[in-house]
Amino acid sequence: MVGVLNTLQVKTRHAEGASLRIRQDGEELFDGDIPPHAEIGIVPLTPAELVVSLTLEPGRVVHNFRIRPQVVAPEFSKIDVARQAFVGDSLPVVWDAPSATSVTLQIEDGDERSEHAGTSAGVFMLRPTRTGPILLRLVAQGPFATTVQTRTIQVVAPVPRIVIERPVQWGNPGTAVTFHWRVSGAREAFIEAPVRWRDLWRRARWRDDRRYRADGRGISSDRDRMDGRRYTERFSTIPRVIGSLDEP
Repeated sequence: MVGVLNTLQVKTRHAEGASLRIRQDGEELFDGDIPPHAEIGIVPLTPAELVVSLTLEPGRVVHNFRIRPQVVAPEFSKIDVARQAFVGDSLPVVWDAPSATSVTLQIEDGDERSEHAGTSAGVFMLRPTRTGPILLRLVAQGPFATTVQTRTIQVVAPVPRIVIERPVQWGNPGTAVTFHWRVSGAREAFIEAPVRWRDLWRRARWRDDRRYRADGRGISSDRDRMDGRRYTERFSTIPRVIGSLDEP
């Protein structure tokens, strides 16, 4: 094998002496006398053929033969990537190919193609921006051979979720009422409320670092840029009746 110590065993009958000559790419790797029974260690430096000449004495009998060194391609000891992800996720792609000189990550996302060069071990952060499959091709480059591994990630859109604590509340007229909610899986959300709630947005406490606006009735999570759907949950207040006077 290329780059690995290989042992050549020589066994002869009735020979008093022997000489061995090994050549590769026109260079002499070994040339000298050896015992009739010997073991020679050889480290091929390239995949080129080894030309071996064995001469036996007496009689100067020459045996010529050729050896094609085996090329060992680099192997991945680790490839770690999720099979499914959501749009907007930060997705690590992890690899390790100890015997490789470098690893190239090729990404096919729809009609888009990109390539990123890395070392034999590394991490690349992938952030999907649309739904559909993403094909990853990892190419490990060795001195004389390459190994290719592929992985596919299925990207889906997360379903927005709105949770409102106590969506319907009672209160006396003039009493302040507080609503708490959590929005997840949305790129944008907003509140619609009556005009008399025009200062609601000033007092609202938002979650998940989203952007919101207030000008109507209820909470909506806007997903128009992903799947064109809008998810809405409503909340309301009901004034508590204090009392009434009957007409005389």
